[in-house]
Amino acid sequence: MVPEMSERQVFQGSELTFLLENCSSSYDYGENESDSCCASPPCPQDFSLNFDRAFQPALYGLLFVLGLLGNGAVAAVLLSQRAARSSTDTFLLHLAVADILLVLTLPLWAVDAAVQWVFGSGLCKVAGALFNINFYAGALLLACISFDRYLSIVHATQLYRRGPPARATLTCVAVWGLCLFLAIPDFIFLSARHDERLNATHCQYDFPQVGRTALRVLQLVAGFLLPLLVMAYCYARILAVLLVSRGQRRLRAMRLVVAVVVAFALCWTPYHLVVLVDTLMDLGALGRNCGRESRVDVAKSVTAGLGYMHCCLNPLLYAFVGVKFRDHMWMLLTRLGCPDQRGHQRQPSSSRRESSWSETTEASYSGL
Repeated sequence: MVPEMSERQVFQGSELTFLLENCSSSYDYGENESDSCCASPPCPQDFSLNFDRAFQPALYGLLFVLGLLGNGAVAAVLLSQRAARSSTDTFLLHLAVADILLVLTLPLWAVDAAVQWVFGSGLCKVAGALFNINFYAGALLLACISFDRYLSIVHATQLYRRGPPARATLTCVAVWGLCLFLAIPDFIFLSARHDERLNATHCQYDFPQVGRTALRVLQLVAGFLLPLLVMAYCYARILAVLLVSRGQRRLRAMRLVVAVVVAFALCWTPYHLVVLVDTLMDLGALGRNCGRESRVDVAKSVTAGLGYMHCCLNPLLYAFVGVKFRDHMWMLLTRLGCPDQRGHQRQPSSSRRESSWSETTEASYSGL
């Protein structure tokens, strides 16, 4: 899911070759269907190009600043609580790192959208792979958190609490390894290519239409559907158990993690729905015309921006929902010399292994 001006612009050159060699499909320009694909070049992309040049740099710049500051604060808080860090905190620390690494690539894509790719093919491969590695890692780490909660509450199995201390870290390492494997197409097929028609160089994939469709399916399944299904199942079972047990304290402890999952679904569902529509158009399952293509391209840019915004939402959720996270944040700021403005408040206990991101989250380990 490398950020694009428009995937159709990225693949426009290969589409043109495909059209010239295969005269079996057709484009509908406005109201009139073309009789032959060979008589109709790809649709002009002036509107979506101009939209992306204005929209993407501004959005990516804002997300870069907010995502770096917010996730940097989360990482600092969790690192400062190393002795009391729970398995959930370990997953959330890696999630913050994934979000930081993802937003670090956004300035490069902002330059690509506004002007052209000026950083060479090597950095194109690295930036594209880094972006997708952290896209996959963010979703899969949320799924890991969901599964950890599910085992501890529904089955009273403390997989990470009773196991070796490094077990949660090893799980995160496995997630990073899988994400690196899923990013192999970026290392192989991404390169800085000059487009003669656009008279600009962009970081683009160099493979045919079938490769584009396969990559989209991989991103949809591994980066969205599978993690979302795991999260939905785990939290449905968890909430059912907690409601039956009338564990109000535990329900409060679940607020943040449920909010994080809901935010993930709301941020990424629109983008994947638009990409699904675009893929069906590419495969001929939906009729296409230039007006529809332009609208889909703009919709992809807007919904992708909403998806990237998810990187900035998690720190806000921790700050507004996570009671212990706020306490630990104030403690960290006090250590750094900032005056404590909270007044007299309960300090988080360090005598037991509590999560620093939500109130009494680890109470769920005590059984039902």
